[in-house]
Amino acid sequence: MPVIDIPHVRARDFADAVALAEGLAAAVAADLRRAIAARGVATIALAGGNTPRRFLQALSRQLLDWSKVRVLPVDERWVPNTDPRSNERLLREHLLKGEAAAAELLPLYRPVETPEVALQSVAGDIAHRALPLDVAVLGMGEDGHVASLFPDLLRRDVGLSPSGRAPVLAIRTAAAPEPRITLTLSAIFTAPALYLHIEGISKRRVLVDALGEGVNPGTALPVHAFVTGAPTLPALYWCP
Repeated sequence: MPVIDIPHVRARDFADAVALAEGLAAAVAADLRRAIAARGVATIALAGGNTPRRFLQALSRQLLDWSKVRVLPVDERWVPNTDPRSNERLLREHLLKGEAAAAELLPLYRPVETPEVALQSVAGDIAHRALPLDVAVLGMGEDGHVASLFPDLLRRDVGLSPSGRAPVLAIRTAAAPEPRITLTLSAIFTAPALYLHIEGISKRRVLVDALGEGVNPGTALPVHAFVTGAPTLPALYWCP
């Protein structure tokens, strides 16, 4: 399989989204099986949005002991879990079905007015029930954001720190209509298996530019902090 020449990642190039979804699902399922064999349980954080739907459906068909898997979104829009924009809803509809319905879902959303109100409760829950992660699969927006860590992030020192203590961060961004909550990079980096799933030529160009020579880490796009700060080499899964 051809390799994309992008620094700091182990890149796999697929012909189309179907092949990518199946390949990524097989790799992630193997990671989960190894974690279950080693620790008796596996925890995975998964990106939301439109891109991962086909992958989530492929992952739900993988054979493993789903009753020993804990699933959480890497970020969440602050909307009820019945809202079409909810990442929790996305996971329920596209992943947690069939045998995969036996997995435990750890939501980030709480039915309170703002993520700031719920932040301490969510942080404690994630720290005690989700961390360390075994696998994290992130996407990337056209603006170079990962999870809900956007270019206009105010607390870069918290959200983008590779070794911070805060597992989650409340987010307000001009790029989205509602507030959000997100895992920080320090929480994401507890996973020994890290994946970046992107599709399309334009996103590939954003990634290449973000990782180019001479980029200032202090002002770089969040995807730069994810790729270059990761303690293990992330695997990039891409298709045109």
